[in-house]
Amino acid sequence: MSKTIPLRPENEQFTDNQWQAVFDGDENILVSASAGSGKTTVLVRRVIEKLKSGVDIDRLLIVTYTEAAAKEMKERIQVALQKAITNESEQEKKNHFIKQLTLLPTANISTLHAFCLTVIRRFYYLIEMDPVFRLLTDETEMLLLKEDVWDELREQFYGENQEAFYQLTSNFSNDRSDDGLTRLIFSLYDFARANPDPEEWLAHLADSYQVTGQLGDSVLFQDYLKPQVMESLLRCVERYEEMIRLTEGEEKLEKIANLARNEKEFVETFSSQLADNDLESGFDISKTITFERYPTVRVEELKETAAQAKNLREQNKKAINAILENLFTLSPEEMKEILDRSRPLVEEMAQVGKAFIDTYSQQKLKKGLVDFNDLEHFTLNILAKKEAGDWLATEASNYYREKFDEVLVDEYQDINRLQETILYWLRRPAASEGNLFMVGDVKQSIYSFRLADPTLFIEKYNQYGANKEGKRIVLAENFRSRKNVLDFTNLVFEQLMDERVGQIAYDEAAQLVHGFDQFAEAENYDTELLIYEKKSERVEEILELDDSQLILEDKTEGELHMTALKIRELIDKNFLIYDKTTKENRPLTYKDIVLLTPTKKNNLTILEIFKLAGIPIQVNDAQNYFQATEIQTMVALLQIIDNPYQDIPLAAVLRSPIVGLKENELVTIRLAAKKSSYYEAFLTFNQNEAKESAQLALKEKTLTFASQLEQWREMARRNQLATLIWQIYQDTAYLDYVGGMPAGKQRQANLFALVDRAASYEQTSFRGLFQFVRFIEKMQEKDKDLAEPVILSQENAVRVMTIHASKGLEFPVVFILDMTKEFNLGDLNERYIFDDRLGVGIRYLDQTDRMLYETLPFLAIKQAKLKKLLSEEMRKLYVALTRAEQKLYLVGSYNNQEATFKEWLKVADVQTKVLPSENRLQGKSSLMNWVGMSLVRHQKMAEFQTAFTTEKIAGITQHPAGFSVSFMTEQAIQEQFAALQFIDTGLSKAENSKSSDPKVVEQGLYRLNYDYPYQLSTKTTNYQSVSEIKRVFEDPDNKEIAKIEVNEKNTLQPTPMIVHRMSEGELGKPRFIETIRKPSAVEIGSATHYLLQLLDLNKEPTKESITQLIEELVQTKIIQENVAKQIKIDQVLSFYQTNLGQQLLENPTKVVREQPFSMLLRAEELIKDYPKETQDDLLIHGMIDGYLEQDNNCILYDYKTDFVQDIENLQEIKKVIQRYRGQLNLYRKALAQATSKEVNNVFLVLLSAGIIIDMDEEQIIEKMK
Repeated sequence: MSKTIPLRPENEQFTDNQWQAVFDGDENILVSASAGSGKTTVLVRRVIEKLKSGVDIDRLLIVTYTEAAAKEMKERIQVALQKAITNESEQEKKNHFIKQLTLLPTANISTLHAFCLTVIRRFYYLIEMDPVFRLLTDETEMLLLKEDVWDELREQFYGENQEAFYQLTSNFSNDRSDDGLTRLIFSLYDFARANPDPEEWLAHLADSYQVTGQLGDSVLFQDYLKPQVMESLLRCVERYEEMIRLTEGEEKLEKIANLARNEKEFVETFSSQLADNDLESGFDISKTITFERYPTVRVEELKETAAQAKNLREQNKKAINAILENLFTLSPEEMKEILDRSRPLVEEMAQVGKAFIDTYSQQKLKKGLVDFNDLEHFTLNILAKKEAGDWLATEASNYYREKFDEVLVDEYQDINRLQETILYWLRRPAASEGNLFMVGDVKQSIYSFRLADPTLFIEKYNQYGANKEGKRIVLAENFRSRKNVLDFTNLVFEQLMDERVGQIAYDEAAQLVHGFDQFAEAENYDTELLIYEKKSERVEEILELDDSQLILEDKTEGELHMTALKIRELIDKNFLIYDKTTKENRPLTYKDIVLLTPTKKNNLTILEIFKLAGIPIQVNDAQNYFQATEIQTMVALLQIIDNPYQDIPLAAVLRSPIVGLKENELVTIRLAAKKSSYYEAFLTFNQNEAKESAQLALKEKTLTFASQLEQWREMARRNQLATLIWQIYQDTAYLDYVGGMPAGKQRQANLFALVDRAASYEQTSFRGLFQFVRFIEKMQEKDKDLAEPVILSQENAVRVMTIHASKGLEFPVVFILDMTKEFNLGDLNERYIFDDRLGVGIRYLDQTDRMLYETLPFLAIKQAKLKKLLSEEMRKLYVALTRAEQKLYLVGSYNNQEATFKEWLKVADVQTKVLPSENRLQGKSSLMNWVGMSLVRHQKMAEFQTAFTTEKIAGITQHPAGFSVSFMTEQAIQEQFAALQFIDTGLSKAENSKSSDPKVVEQGLYRLNYDYPYQLSTKTTNYQSVSEIKRVFEDPDNKEIAKIEVNEKNTLQPTPMIVHRMSEGELGKPRFIETIRKPSAVEIGSATHYLLQLLDLNKEPTKESITQLIEELVQTKIIQENVAKQIKIDQVLSFYQTNLGQQLLENPTKVVREQPFSMLLRAEELIKDYPKETQDDLLIHGMIDGYLEQDNNCILYDYKTDFVQDIENLQEIKKVIQRYRGQLNLYRKALAQATSKEVNNVFLVLLSAGIIIDMDEEQIIEKMK
């Protein structure tokens, strides 16, 4: 194609740059296509124009990132060719287009892996490869094969008894297992194999550990550590200068000004030494730094200024201490010594890694397996060969360079260095004959977990921008979104993204330009930030909750409820959006909305909350396939078919609907052989003689299942897995059973998928039930969940997907959730980090003192890795923001409004357009913090009633972006949810449904109205705890035991306050499966009781002694840490300052705390109007908080943590007395019986209210201080 670009006709919709990207040629071209700029349209049009110029489509190589993209590309080209055939009048050209349509199915339009497969099939003989192989695509099968190879290789190394291998194992594992070494070798394998020459890379792995000369002159310090340190120190100097500006000239603030001057001088000296690469002097001076106590300012009008200066100083302390901790814990000489000790470890790591690569490759070759990475390496070896250290083109490379007129690469920002090398040997090498056409957007490179390398794009972007070896074309116009969305995105990224963080400058060329002019301007399309206040001011302790009261367990639930309310508001108020198809405004529907999430972990919670809100929701992959009950049951059954001596899977199957045993029946089986495995107990129970009817019924079930289990185990030895699983479905009717459960179709689809998964497993290199069970367990262990089978639906529903899954898509309204989630920097906490250039950085474990030391390569790579991780997070934010066509909502949570703006205001005084990298590189940050920092200097922030004014904002006063920030508390969410009419009770349908048969109606009414004569006995067990019956005391005038009301029908009064033990009560969740949530008032009260029970009364309690006791309770797991933080220590101290508290301290040997008791009472004594003819007895049990036993009497006291709104209100106090009178009367009666002494006084201690009530006098007798 000629470089001459034809004139663009007036009727063409392309922009000038798009037109250039379609027609420009004869050199390598990089098209930097911003989000929504029509890159796919440009790419297809370029291909069509190539074909129109006479090129055959089989002379083009078109590489896409996904198979779906390749399919779409072929479809678009097919449509364009058919249109060309229809419109073409010249027969010769028409025949050419028909030929292209014929060639299209076999054209080289595919992923790079698919093309590699084509190369291997054609030129396999160049590398002496067997062309018959199976593609290894299943990650779990790959992992199992790796583990088998590694287990064998590891035993070989242990057998050779090499000290170096033992040292390597010790450094990266712990005393419980060597799993750490396994993770290291597997990670090393993946990283090395992403390199074009793994052996060469491994051979230089330890080079960074050999530093000659001064450390300050090394590449490690110069290129990796110094830039960030110098920038951080410069920012410290700026903050000290701001402190001085704030405080100098004011006598009462002069001490602060002097402190700032002194510390500024230290920082400047320190910075100067590091600028000269003098780490030795830097280390010496780092040991002299001390931060003096900040001066106190008592002048009221100066306190605000002093606080501002203190905040600046605290930021500096944090920054300086971070530098000292990271770089100057050891002296330069000590760091070099650690490097010398570490080098042999890294060399051994390289040798072990190479041995694993070789052994694993041999094993795959033996089994006839090839994975995707093998495809790339085999292709590279076919295209190029290494001779005398140089790579040369082979006949295959020359063939393809001659064959392809152009190589077109889509999503170029997501390729890795190995793939880039393959492309090099496919394209023409001379720049003057360049035939490589690359399209992508480095701002959307978010696949580092697949080892994508965005620096390859950036290198060409900068190189071609300078007209070296190629041409750069920028597509900046966005044809997807409203100007509101684009302005907001530009506002954020022009402050956040540059070469340091994001890896590319967000300059004028990178900014989004509004290209779709059919949207009408409207302010209500501005971006909205929705903030949930986690700890807003509200009553923390609630005495009684209505059953329908909404409780938000954590920030996630708060954010999701807030989001659901906003969506209901948009739908209910008919929020208008522009329809690009009809070219008219229309009301928003649910299917126009998408929720973007960072991960899939909250998808199940989203489903539950949106169902509660009455919002249809579609989640195609909730990553819960293995969490589905029916799948867990089947996996457990397969586990015991393989090996029945597994207690938990066996109990799970017995409890499941397949067998249907109850908890008590499981206990009965366990008792048959207490000290044996559960399976042995199961067999023993089946052999024992059943003596009772209940045991006979149970035994019938167990014998039936035992017989089935043996049949299935026999079948597993002789049949394929899919056949076995299908037989289980037939024998148990389990498939039909789950179909009758909620979401039955989905559950059945899950079970069908298990059969399909078993059938596909049989095609792998593993065989048998044992390996399949291992296969499934490994998938669960590594969190490689099977995607839940999708039930296709065109329903009007809100969609949920991850940010990664949304790439390339667009939606009218976008909610980005969990924006305040802290960045995941877990990779930085490992004992090793890999880098293309520096190899590997390790934490060195000193075998003598067992201390871990971060080596200099580790520090350098850690800094580089931090930038890479946060750069990718920034690019993920860009992808998320640019999915929105018309409206954006950013959802997150902070403790309160003050905490929100406190984070953002740290950059309010920054004068540069781009925010300091120090603020952007904070690991403990979030996407919302980034966004907030980029908004805080905008003129609109002055509209919010916050802790700053327009004068304090550095100044972004003319930016066109608009936005709003709104907050919502838990109380507001509760109120708004209560106002929604969510649940359709179906009453209207019931009212319209009438039976035509009067007898049927009469019989139905009789059954519905029938009263069982002994209903009360079924609702009252003969074993009751005081805590369970304390709420049913009703008679305020009865000083004896109050009684539960019974109506004339001998049934309990229908009051929500009545609580009775059921004959087979529900079991509470064990602590180990409770989700992390805020502690309830009950948990805090219980923890306070533990504290009061264990407090040493032999000495006066102090804040320090109580704090120490709380820490011990946390360490011993008696109370949880989050609960411990809520204990009010001052309340406990106040109690012991009262007369009652002092009396307890004076008589510690006579105080009894947490005294359990049991007491037998006739039911009619406790429950009012209980039928005496039943002669039922109730065993009451409980726990007395404490009593003081004197010579002839006792003093009983009971703690409560209830909140009392107004202690001066007599009615409030009487309500509390009434609430607990019956309970304390029971305690009094039990204590009198147990001690044979009168109980003269009963005191109710209300810790939260700070009062002590005499229950006999019914009044407050003492207030705590």
